Amino acid sequence: MGTTSSTSSSTTGTTTSGFTGSSNFSADLQNVITRAVQVASLPMTQLENEQSTLTSQQSELQTLGSDFQNLQTAFGAVDSAANSSLAATVSNSSVATASTGTGALVGSYSVDITSLGAQTNAISAATNSNTTSTGTVTNPGSSSISTSSTFTLTVGTTPYTLTTGSNTLDSLVTAINGSGANVQASVVNVGTSDSPSYELSIQGTAAGASTVQLSDGTSNLLGTTNTANSTGVLAVADPTAGNISTSSTFTLTVGATSYSLTPTSNNLDSLVAAINASGADVQATVVNVGGSANPNYELSVQGTQNAATAIQLSDGTNTLLTTMNTGSPVAYSVNGQASVTSNTRTLSISTGLTVTALGTGSATVTLAQSPTNVENALSSLVTSYNSAVTELTNNRGQNGGALAGQSIIQDLSSALQSLTDYSNPSSGSSVQNMTDLGLSFNSSGQLTFDSSTFEAAASNSLNDVMSFLGSESGNTGFLGAANTALTAITDPTSGLITDETNSLGTSITSLTTQISSDQTYVNNLQASITAQMAQADAAISSMEQQTTQITQLFTAEQDDAQSISNG
Repeated sequence: MGTTSSTSSSTTGTTTSGFTGSSNFSADLQNVITRAVQVASLPMTQLENEQSTLTSQQSELQTLGSDFQNLQTAFGAVDSAANSSLAATVSNSSVATASTGTGALVGSYSVDITSLGAQTNAISAATNSNTTSTGTVTNPGSSSISTSSTFTLTVGTTPYTLTTGSNTLDSLVTAINGSGANVQASVVNVGTSDSPSYELSIQGTAAGASTVQLSDGTSNLLGTTNTANSTGVLAVADPTAGNISTSSTFTLTVGATSYSLTPTSNNLDSLVAAINASGADVQATVVNVGGSANPNYELSVQGTQNAATAIQLSDGTNTLLTTMNTGSPVAYSVNGQASVTSNTRTLSISTGLTVTALGTGSATVTLAQSPTNVENALSSLVTSYNSAVTELTNNRGQNGGALAGQSIIQDLSSALQSLTDYSNPSSGSSVQNMTDLGLSFNSSGQLTFDSSTFEAAASNSLNDVMSFLGSESGNTGFLGAANTALTAITDPTSGLITDETNSLGTSITSLTTQISSDQTYVNNLQASITAQMAQADAAISSMEQQTTQITQLFTAEQDDAQSISNG
C-alpha cells in the first residue's frame, strides 16, 4: 500500500491536472479524469484546427492582395507613361535645351534668343584702393589696352621702362611683374563667362603710400592716379584675418531693398558668409587679384538675376563696392512674337515646356510623343503580372497552398484572363490586342514582352498604340478595362480580396469565441470530475485503512491463540 503522485496529460489548449490520492486506485482515478477531459476536448481541438486553416488562408489572401496591388500599380505606371510620354527636342543644341512637365502639349515652337543677359557684378575696388584698373579687352592673350610696345611704370618717384614681348595684355602683365617694382599686376575678368571683359589690375606690395602710374608715352593708362594703400582698406592679404572695413555692421542694398548684415567676426570670409545668408539675390565671393606670389583678396558681389540691378555695400561711412558690370535681362521671342525679357535663362515658353538659354540664335523646339517610357513600363508590367500568376499557381492541386480548392483562386484567375482577352473595339486600328504590343504567353503560362514588336507597332502608328492603351482616368482602352477589373479585386472597401479577408476574419473571431467557451466547459468538467474522484479516493482509502486494521486484529488473535496452544 502507498500513495501515488499526481500525473497530468495535455490536450490542445488544455492541461489536465491530477490530484494527490492516498488509495491504491488513485492512478486509475487519474486516468478517468484524463480520459474524460480528452473526450470533452475533441470538439475544441477540431475548432482550433479549423481556426488554424482559416488563419493560413487569410495570410495567403494578404500575399495575393499585395501581388494584385502591385499589378494595378504597374498598370498605373503604363497609364502615366502613355499619357505623359512627350519628349522635347531642340534643333540647335548650342542655343538651348528643353524639358517637359505637367500640362505640356504636342507642338513646335520657334525660339529666338537675342540676348543672354548678364548679372550685375561689383567688386571692392574704389579710388583709394590698392587696386587700380583701366580699359578692358575681350581676350588678354591677343589684344592689349594700348598699341604701344614700350611703357613707363612709375611707383612713387621711381620709373621703370617696360618692353612687352608682344602686344597683348598678358605680355604687359608679365613685363610689369618682371620690372622689380613693388607692385603685382594681374588680369581680372570684370565681365561674365559668356561676355568676358578683362582689365589690368595693379596692387602695391610694399608698406607705405605711393602713387602708381602706367604710361604708354601718350597717356596715363590707369586713369586717375591711385594711391597704393598697404593697410588693405578694400583688399586684404588674408581673408580669414583681415576685412575691407573695420565696421562690425553693414548694409547691403540690392535694387531698392536693403539688408542689415552683422558678420560673426571681423574678416572678409565672415562678411561674404553674411551677404550670402542675407536672402538677397546676390552671390558673394572672395577674389584673389594679386596672384599666388602676392595674394590680395577683394570682395566680389554678383547678382543672381539677369537684370540691371544696382548693388552696393556700406559700412555706415563708406560705400565699399564699385560696379564692374551692369546686368541686363535675357531677351527672346517665341514663334515670331514680340521680344520678351526674363531675369533668368530658364524660360517658360508654354505650359509644361521649359527652355534653358545657352547662347544667342534661333532654334526650333519640338514636342512629340515618345514610346520609350511606355515600352519600359510594359516590361515592368510583365514582372508584376507573372508574380500574381505564380502565386495563384502555388494554390492549385493536391499539394497546393492554403487556398487550394477555394473558389477565390478561380475568381482571381478569371480576372487575370479577362485582362489578356481585351480587344480593341476599333476595327480599323493596327493594334487590336495585347499581342500586337508584344505581350504574349510562353509555354509555361508566363507573360512575355517582345520589345521589337512594340517598337515596330509604335513606328507604324504611335497613335494606334496610344489609342489601344487608352486611359485609366477616362476609363478607356486596355488600361481602363484593366483598372476596372483590378479595382474590383483590390478596392480596400469592397474589393473581392477585402470581402474574402473580412469573411475569414469574422469566422476566425467566431471560432475564437467558441473555443474560449469550450475551454471553460472543459475546465469546469475537469474540476468537477477531479472533486468526485478525490471523494472516491478518500472513501477507498478509508476502507483500505479499515481492512488493514481488521486484518491486523485477526492476525494478532491468531498469534495469541497459537501461543496458548503451544503453551
